[in-house]
Amino acid sequence: MRLIALVFALFWSLGYAFPRIGVHEGFTRIVFDLPSEEVRHTLKRGEDLLEVVLLGLKALSKEEVVNSKEVASVQVLPEKEGVRVLIRTKGPVEVALSRYKGPERLVLDISLASKATAPPQPPKSKPPDPPKPVVLLDPGHGGVDPGMVGYVVEKEVVLDVALRLKRLLEREGIEVRLTRDKDAHLSPDKREDLSRRAAMADSSRVNLFISIHVNATPTHTAQGVEVYYFGRAQDPRVLAQVIRENGGGEVGRRLTEEAQGVAERILTDIVAQANQRYSQRLAETLGRKLSQATGSPYRGSFPGDFFVLRYAKVPAVLVEIGFGDHPSEGRRLAQAAYREKVAQGLLSGILAFLANGAYAR
Repeated sequence: MRLIALVFALFWSLGYAFPRIGVHEGFTRIVFDLPSEEVRHTLKRGEDLLEVVLLGLKALSKEEVVNSKEVASVQVLPEKEGVRVLIRTKGPVEVALSRYKGPERLVLDISLASKATAPPQPPKSKPPDPPKPVVLLDPGHGGVDPGMVGYVVEKEVVLDVALRLKRLLEREGIEVRLTRDKDAHLSPDKREDLSRRAAMADSSRVNLFISIHVNATPTHTAQGVEVYYFGRAQDPRVLAQVIRENGGGEVGRRLTEEAQGVAERILTDIVAQANQRYSQRLAETLGRKLSQATGSPYRGSFPGDFFVLRYAKVPAVLVEIGFGDHPSEGRRLAQAAYREKVAQGLLSGILAFLANGAYAR
């Protein structure tokens, strides 16, 4: 078992962008993604230098110029027992070190020290609070594309829920962006429409991407909440759902085939695999919280070849908030009070996901 863990650790670190570096107002964040909790870490301080040692981990040698206000460069030095990382700073700094689980990662926040703080001394004040996360909400369909039509029209319901959720998130101090804020499409061409939505999720200023939809089934008997993250659809029922959300008919099948090619590449891209794990956790959290808030059954989270999720560099999911063609659930989705419960459930899921430090990057 230990041999398997060591092989996995080697495979992980050789392919992964290591470490990840983010420059923020007032501090620089350095994130070390770790293959398991067995990796041990130590932090040493010197004059204008931080030294992080990670035992039980392998990584490629590299040196990266950062040139932020706090950090000049980061150098990765492979060693026999692990990895030594040298962080050259621009004078005395304060360091906040945190370790998170699920996935396992070590986070260093580095800020400039006050003049009264000597370099060898431990930090006397915590660094500035990290910037608030940015959530991108995508109300599906719109304009020429109504989405599913049953007891409700999908494009109308999801826009209303997105606007309600935006209001709730902003009350929490979270910045919110929308792919659309009215009954409009981004392009009459389905491929272009979905591509423009997907491009908004491929941004350094976005931390989470949530595409909101209403479900349907040929039998009109299903009800409940489902959440999808990007990956190869294994279940024929899920594949049929993917094709429908990708435009339906021949267009949906063609866009699904394109997305399947991207999903195949995830199998050899460890950075994409890490983001997929975050997305899967976001999907599970949203699904359970939404079910608790509405009383609608939670049907699970599933991988799917959704065109709108294919290039997201951040945790990204597509949430089906209910079945609009079910006699009971469809009528509930038509009610403003129920839509408010849906927004409250999504809010609860987002806050729970962010509370674990999952978006640190």
